[in-house]
Amino acid sequence: MITKIRNNKIIKNRKSYSGFSLIEVLVSVSLFVIIIMSATEIFRLVIDGQRNAIASQNVQESLKYFFEVTGKEVRMAIKNDGSCPGAVGEIFNFSTNSYGDVLSFKNYYGECVTYQLALDLPSNTQRFQIVRDSNSGFISPRKIQLSDLKFVVNNTGQPIVTIRVQASALDDSRFQSQLEIQTSIASRFYK
Repeated sequence: MITKIRNNKIIKNRKSYSGFSLIEVLVSVSLFVIIIMSATEIFRLVIDGQRNAIASQNVQESLKYFFEVTGKEVRMAIKNDGSCPGAVGEIFNFSTNSYGDVLSFKNYYGECVTYQLALDLPSNTQRFQIVRDSNSGFISPRKIQLSDLKFVVNNTGQPIVTIRVQASALDDSRFQSQLEIQTSIASRFYK
């Protein structure tokens, strides 16, 4: 503040400084940080949700192929004439192994078929294996872990096989999608 004397009057001349006080700056910076952190957290949650949805979709697509292959073959199963394991005259034979249930039957082409879970050593994952006569192969991809396979066979009247499987994607554990899917397939063969 500058004081001047003019005509015997004291004039106080104040220079005005425009700007923000320290408190105003701190409040505005704090609000900005809170808004930015909230926005990044929302963005992270959206990205995580999208990754979970993609993992779930991958598992569903893999199981869809699995059910298409098994469905076609189970529908066309024929009576066991004694050339395949299981009771003669039955269509489906049910047993278990160390990984879960095993379903055996004779397919339309006369091949003995076995559905089971087996350990795939290179990837160290349980995969769905089909054995036809002496040839075997996996039909579930290595990126999907099958943890439980159950077969329920209803042989009264028209045979029906219910398949229930649990599967999960072998991605980052934060985005692992685990699904349990069940379907029932009716054989075209009537007793």
